[in-house]
Amino acid sequence: MSEFTLAKPSTGKYKEKDSSFHAFSESASSVDHIKSILLILKEKNPDASHICYAYRIKNGKNLDEFASDAGEPNGSAGIPILNVLKRNQIVNDIIFVIRYFGGTKLGVPGLIYAYGTAAEDSIKNAKLIPWLEKKQLSITYPYKFEGIMKSILKKNQAAIIHENFGREINILLEIDVESANEFIESIKELSAGSIQIIMEN
Repeated sequence: MSEFTLAKPSTGKYKEKDSSFHAFSESASSVDHIKSILLILKEKNPDASHICYAYRIKNGKNLDEFASDAGEPNGSAGIPILNVLKRNQIVNDIIFVIRYFGGTKLGVPGLIYAYGTAAEDSIKNAKLIPWLEKKQLSITYPYKFEGIMKSILKKNQAAIIHENFGREINILLEIDVESANEFIESIKELSAGSIQIIMEN
């Protein structure tokens, strides 16, 4: 079954009985990444009554799913958001739904509908792209190979996660599993095997 991810962040909304629900969807690669986004949203929305969310993160064959009701009745917020991700076969993404309470209680069925609808709206407004399994590589090389490496990275659309410039250059990057072997072979060929490559996962 094909799986998808978001090409870029997207938003959605829903309003019911003066309560407004604002959805925010974006790519997420780790729980730490998600926690940092949540802190930012809490700072930006201090008057929000709830910030509920759900995510699906895939790493190799492992799929981590999580849903938070953030103080709403059990199962009324996080699960409806998670179900939107599941229905659309979306992985490595998170959807937050920020609620501003309007004074009238909606009841559990009303909350399930409101959170689910806001989350679905953010996906309807999003551009989805096929999800490809990623592999992380740690590459260490002398400065004389910097030009060659920049050319190879650009050609293969590898995403640099971290760079360290010491006695040699060390980069941690992410690349599609399907492209990894060809990528490694091209580096070895152009550097005559003098560049160190370590697979991180």
